[in-house]
Amino acid sequence: MTILAIGPRELPDGGTVGVWFDAGSGAKGQHVTVPVKNLTLSDQDRGEGVTALYEYESYYCRG
Repeated sequence: MTILAIGPRELPDGGTVGVWFDAGSGAKGQHVTVPVKNLTLSDQDRGEGVTALYEYESYYCRG
């Protein structure tokens, strides 16, 4: 599942980074720490400012 996230434009080379997930529909979003390797710059990002719009790939496995 892909989720849009807002995070710093300059990502570290590896490890984790804090991003903001928007819950939509007037609900409060959530600040979450995620692996950098699961973030991809979104085509919707405008390339401006200190934050960027990312696509976060969530891997959920039912066990």
